[in-house]
Amino acid sequence: MCGCPSVSDSRRGGFGNVNGGRSAGAATPARRTWGVSAVRLDASDSLGIWTSGLLVGLRTIRKEPMLGIKRLALPISYWRSREFAYVWRQIDLSAPAHVLDLGSPKDLAVMLARHRGYRVVATDILPDAVALSERYARAQGLAGDGAGRVRSEVQDGRALTYPDDHFDAAFSVSVLEHIPDRGDSFAIQELIRVVRPGGVVVITVPFDLEYRETFFDGPVYERKQSGSEPVFFERHYDMRGLAQRLLRSREADVIDLQFWGEGRVRIEAMLTGLGRARTLLSPVEAFLGTAALKKVDLDGADHPMAAFITLRKR
Repeated sequence: MCGCPSVSDSRRGGFGNVNGGRSAGAATPARRTWGVSAVRLDASDSLGIWTSGLLVGLRTIRKEPMLGIKRLALPISYWRSREFAYVWRQIDLSAPAHVLDLGSPKDLAVMLARHRGYRVVATDILPDAVALSERYARAQGLAGDGAGRVRSEVQDGRALTYPDDHFDAAFSVSVLEHIPDRGDSFAIQELIRVVRPGGVVVITVPFDLEYRETFFDGPVYERKQSGSEPVFFERHYDMRGLAQRLLRSREADVIDLQFWGEGRVRIEAMLTGLGRARTLLSPVEAFLGTAALKKVDLDGADHPMAAFITLRKR
């Protein structure tokens, strides 16, 4: 699924970072907490996330060699390094907070469980994605229900089966843009519904100055093509699209809105143009993201590509 970061829109008074940043990538000595013996890592920036991705690979490789090797080769991708760090900063709760992941790339769930001691429920509409999440968690000794654990299960974000006010926080990284029709609006309302009052919902979605939608020939995720009709893949939101589709809830306030993108050097286009040769740069994509991805002003010359949003339930 698509991943994109964002920037504080300085024109919107009152929107700002909820939590102050910690020293990036700092680790504390190994200790036994939440029933899990681990080095606690601060992944509040993209390089801290990269380090955490390496640790996922190292801890996975013994029981799942191929998964471990894949993660060591690509500890974290270009955009995910910024997106994951944003979620890490915005969900700053004490263990054992109960946290929902709706459809995100599954590495973040195990990172938050191991290094924050959260009780994470990682969901996806695709059974294969849930099975992969379970494999990663089980290989690292993190599968199950409880503090410092990840429970993986199939859910449709448009109709979650959890009761109201069930989680302390929820996040969804580059997912809502892929839900067709008004499904993204239903999903954000569901995320707000299942979070307790005062809890946050953190999302990232693609952004551009003009709204657009992309369709593909062939199956897309859980959706199959019917006849010659192309299948919806994703939308890029503009300000109006964000306001109408994701930010209209009367039950939550927008407490942080950032836009992220690139400057004159378009690294994402370069990486895409490399095709399979991109694999050679996989180990250092997070470093490229650190160098090229930044908060952008919508009135400036930079290229906005993603919105990072935090909502707080009333």
